[in-house]
Amino acid sequence: MKDKSKEGRNLSASPLEKYFQHYNEKNLLPLHMPGHQRNAEMGASLPYAYDYTEVEELDNLHAPEGILQEAMNRTAAYYGCSDCFYLVNGSSSGLQAGIFALLEEGDEVVVARNCHRSVFYALSLRKAKIHFLLPEFWEDFSCFGSISPKEVERLLREFPKSKALIFISPSYEGVVSDVEAIARLCHENGLSLLVDEAHGAHFSPKKGASFPESAIALGADLVVQSPHKTLCSLTQSAWILGNGERYSREKLSFYLSVFQTTSPSYPLMLSLEKATTLLEREGEALLSHWKEVMKGFREQARTLSYFSFLWEKEEACFAMDCSKIFLRALGVPKLRLGRDLAKLLREDYGIESEMHSGENLLLMTGPFISDEELERLFFALKDIERRFGEEKGKPSVDERGRQAEDERGKEAGDGMSELIEGSAQSLQSKILSSALYQNSIADNTLQISEGLKEGEELNLRDGEGRICLEYLSLYPPGIPLLFPGEKLTAEKIQAIEALEKEGIELQYSRHRQGERGKLIFQKDKGNV
Repeated sequence: MKDKSKEGRNLSASPLEKYFQHYNEKNLLPLHMPGHQRNAEMGASLPYAYDYTEVEELDNLHAPEGILQEAMNRTAAYYGCSDCFYLVNGSSSGLQAGIFALLEEGDEVVVARNCHRSVFYALSLRKAKIHFLLPEFWEDFSCFGSISPKEVERLLREFPKSKALIFISPSYEGVVSDVEAIARLCHENGLSLLVDEAHGAHFSPKKGASFPESAIALGADLVVQSPHKTLCSLTQSAWILGNGERYSREKLSFYLSVFQTTSPSYPLMLSLEKATTLLEREGEALLSHWKEVMKGFREQARTLSYFSFLWEKEEACFAMDCSKIFLRALGVPKLRLGRDLAKLLREDYGIESEMHSGENLLLMTGPFISDEELERLFFALKDIERRFGEEKGKPSVDERGRQAEDERGKEAGDGMSELIEGSAQSLQSKILSSALYQNSIADNTLQISEGLKEGEELNLRDGEGRICLEYLSLYPPGIPLLFPGEKLTAEKIQAIEALEKEGIELQYSRHRQGERGKLIFQKDKGNV
């Protein structure tokens, strides 16, 4: 299939870059920051020519009135919303500023359990009282499904003092929730809605397009996106979109200044503007081609015998982002763990994956992906089946699950036997769902402003029954398993140890890099 969307593409002619080119043609002597003074002697691979400071003609991100404001207005116009603020400290800074703009200190808030840790960091600083919203958990893929509007409705009745609701859609794996229904429930109950749509910058502002509709078009008040994740801006660039009157633009602008650097990167801002230019000029044509390429790969993948894909569960969720490829090898014992499959793809086929966690592997595509590139992936998977699969017909999903479970059971050891006994479900799924769902906090509520208190470092086993004072997160994508203020239970200890044994990367927020199996706990009052 010929990619017609590439014909005539010239993103170097974006309005902001034209302005920068004109500015450079003046040959002004830059007696100001940065120290390289736009001299490219350090190498042509870095964007020295466009690395400016906030001189008069180049506007100021923290008080935009000129070219930067015009660029952000264009982005807002594309998504059909009233406000857009460029972010140079990633989506994390937008989520944190949005939380501070919507909540006062000590406010109650409903938060999805699978939100990114940056959300919980901001809520901790805000001393918010958290009510957890638990999405469905898919044990056969060890990941979260969609958020149920019915569960949202139940929580809003149970916690009527809540001021806002925060959740992620699409998830890291590409699972989409019913934002429109949830937004309606929030507004009927007087709540503001903040959506972490970091992985959905390619979502459409219109109904019926190639990808799901963006949260900002579906009624969310504030939406944070990372176009560097799914479009073409540079890493660390993002934007926050706003619509309606349920947030203060002045507060949001102030807190963006609080959470962002006072020396914003012009190359990052230029890349955001160029992402906007791409959407303006090619928009649905480019995204439609992307979807067609993904559709072709799906058709090919149906012929694979020993790989299971998340899109097999598409009917179990509200919607799914087809740009993600989330898979696991079943019935291939040597490739049971995603890290082994990732290593094989890298070393033998020259394909680098996005993330591996336990049995899962995530591969991400972008708007410029081609049929040829995905054919390369397909033939790699096909060749892996030839090399490692058994010489027989394609097993059913249940048969593949039982084969994989037999191997897991042999390796699991006695320590987790009670979690898997009599079950055909994945060991990783059992321990992960156990770790994520066993909140030891009464009535599913947590106040996480304990995270910087002085404590004592203990081994996991010695900390049973003690109050934890740090975060322990699944990384990537950065979902906390433990929160400051939460009691460490025997079940969670068992789950943490098993997750690490399964090869799932965990990040400890306070102890020294490289140390494992220790946490900071509240001091025992008897020993103080």
